[in-house]
Amino acid sequence: MTTAMPLFDSTELASVKAECELLSKKLQRGGVDARTRIGREQKLQQLRAKQIRLELQLDLGRRQ
Repeated sequence: MTTAMPLFDSTELASVKAECELLSKKLQRGGVDARTRIGREQKLQQLRAKQIRLELQLDLGRRQ
């Protein structure tokens, strides 16, 4: 049985996931200098951590 997520958290989670996906694609494409690549990697790490926090807050990361 699925539980309803609060609207604010679900939209924030969706935007974080979309941004992570975009950054991942940019990193895979490459063609940038090291400083830009490192900045993107750091931003992606921060977004992944935020995504995990939101999922834990919404109890999405737990096994049933």
